[in-house]
Amino acid sequence: MATLLLLKLVANTAFRLVYPFLPAIARGLGIDLTQAGALVSVRWASSLATPAVMSIAGRVPGSRRLLIAGLVVFSAGSIVTAWTGVFVGAVVGFALLGMAKPMIDVSAQVYVSERVGYEQRARYLGILEIAWAGGLLIGAPAAGWLIDNWSWKAPFWAVGSLGLLGVGMAILFLDREDGRGSDTGAPDSPGRQVILVLATIVLFSYAHESVLVTLGGWLETSFGMTLLALGGVGTLIGVAELTGEVTMAGFTDRIGKRNSLALGIGVGGVSLLVLSLVSEQLPPAMAIVFVASVAIEFGVISAIPLTTELRPRARAQTLSLLIVASGLGRAVADLVAPRVFIAGGMRQVSRMAGLVALSSLFIVLLWVREVQAPAQEDEAAVT
Repeated sequence: MATLLLLKLVANTAFRLVYPFLPAIARGLGIDLTQAGALVSVRWASSLATPAVMSIAGRVPGSRRLLIAGLVVFSAGSIVTAWTGVFVGAVVGFALLGMAKPMIDVSAQVYVSERVGYEQRARYLGILEIAWAGGLLIGAPAAGWLIDNWSWKAPFWAVGSLGLLGVGMAILFLDREDGRGSDTGAPDSPGRQVILVLATIVLFSYAHESVLVTLGGWLETSFGMTLLALGGVGTLIGVAELTGEVTMAGFTDRIGKRNSLALGIGVGGVSLLVLSLVSEQLPPAMAIVFVASVAIEFGVISAIPLTTELRPRARAQTLSLLIVASGLGRAVADLVAPRVFIAGGMRQVSRMAGLVALSSLFIVLLWVREVQAPAQEDEAAVT
């Protein structure tokens, strides 16, 4: 768990540093905020290749090999972005990063799921997801310091180098697997419950990303925040997400994965609507951003243990579809939200995000059901 946490922390830092410092990255590349949003969208859109990658990787047993491959691709994407320093190079680098992160995430989730029963799985996956908050709590302030003292390229050089070191850590500290619990045979068709969860995540991820991708521009233009202050906001969100992750690890197994997903979406959606009413008042806006971040993180990661048991004989492929759903929602948001922000400011962005989030809540409340017992041999019983 410690090794997986460290490796995911490095990968997540590369993803999380982009949001608060997107204006600085855009200035370094000589592009505007709309083009920068498209650049971030490329990163998420490239995750659409995840099922194909998982299908190929599934022929070679062992999630450790997939993790190592993901770290290599991750390092390549980070170094290409920093080395070229131009928009086209950043597009290639971000595309590689978008391909690498699902490989790292899914391999880590499968590694844990193969070793932990469903009744306790949310606890261990929740601990693993602490690395997502760590990307902001540790990565964002460090990235802000590197950008302030060197350039926007410095954080990408740093995470690229750490990714290569991570390959050695994976080889040294992770067990070799014999394929136990991995995908076998031809993948079956996704069940109705899988499709419903995927639709929920598409909408909820769109809502979440809409706020994240415009966060830096909003705080700069509305409140004149500096790079250091933006790093502080990143830390605030990181603390909120850490709170959501710790809460998920402690309570989701007790109250149910589906109930946790619904609770996170509901509180997050209402919070985003409230944000639209106070977007020009810094203290209440930051308070609402904190509450929304806690709820959204709690809901999003509750979907992971729920999904791990929907198709247990095709676990990696099902989790890869969850990554695709999240990436699709985020990619669309990265294209749409900056334009909405330019036209109507954060008020319109947060209003749109809140309504979309609440629409995903209806799907969960009306149709999503949770596995009530550990997976049986007959997979139809859980789909």
